Amino acid sequence: MCALPKNYRKNLNILPKKYGPEQREQLLDNIMDNGTYLPKGVSLEDLDSAFIDFVKKDLEIVIDGEKIPVIFLTLQRWVEFTKTWEFTGKHKDIKIPFITIVRKPDTQPGTNQQSLWNTATRLTYTYYKVPTFDGVRKGVDVYKIPQPTAIDMLYEVRIFCNKMVDLNKMQFKINQIFRSRQFYINPNGHPMPIVLDTSGDESPINDFENRRFYVQLFEMRLMGYILDSDEFEVIPAKNRALLIYEVERNVRKPMVKIKSDKDTSLISYNLIFKPLSDTTFTTIAEFDIKFVEIIGLININSLIITVNSNIVTTPFVVTSGDEITFTISKPAQLESRFTLNGKLL
Repeated sequence: MCALPKNYRKNLNILPKKYGPEQREQLLDNIMDNGTYLPKGVSLEDLDSAFIDFVKKDLEIVIDGEKIPVIFLTLQRWVEFTKTWEFTGKHKDIKIPFITIVRKPDTQPGTNQQSLWNTATRLTYTYYKVPTFDGVRKGVDVYKIPQPTAIDMLYEVRIFCNKMVDLNKMQFKINQIFRSRQFYINPNGHPMPIVLDTSGDESPINDFENRRFYVQLFEMRLMGYILDSDEFEVIPAKNRALLIYEVERNVRKPMVKIKSDKDTSLISYNLIFKPLSDTTFTTIAEFDIKFVEIIGLININSLIITVNSNIVTTPFVVTSGDEITFTISKPAQLESRFTLNGKLL
């Protein structure tokens, strides 16, 4: 089995990186990745957990095939902690190398808001608007959150090691990560920067007779914020009821005026269609009539006459009791009329 080349890269990121508006949309999607339209809250414990993961994963150092253990400490006495120390050798002495994380308990006012301060009152602000529909009403729910409280968390990261080559690995990682000044972590999906404030050497050099080891200090500042999920609000903003009305039109019926002359046996049907009236009119013949002509058509585009459902044209004959139907095409807003002349039989 041959060894890999010295500059061989095992981890390659082949996915294209997003920039500009697409990157901001991706950050918003990551914040709401918990399946709701509201972001996840952020507490001090979330910030500690995200920072520890950063040290364990992004500052990971492997020596002789083993990862250097990372221990999160408080400002308790070192002697008390060593009594329950799990990383010891066969002689129960502390096993080096290892990395420790100590957070200073006093949180500082945040600096990631560019010297802008929170509002004096605990107001909530619109974060997202979600359309709603319950089958009857359409509306919008407004998701509101308070302004996050910016804080600075100060962490001391130390590496304890016996060899300078191991210390060089840590310094190389630190320089690579903070070459752009800040490195972003994502507590609960919220991007927050970490900056390297200072670094220094704490190696003991006074006692030359005891065991020698290196201690390198890196002071880091997490420029984050906290967000209380108990203050989130969901408020119905607008509701529109979907109402359906069934309207019955008051339709006018056409009129017919019948004039007859017994002396001459002449008869005429005067039909009048008012504006917005029906365009079909049916009447029953009271006499035997022979209709011979249609005159006086006003505002009529077409006219169809049927006798007992049979289409006829002038001249035509009807007998008493026949059903006569007139169907016209007309402008809806205008009055239409015509006269049908005939002779009694």
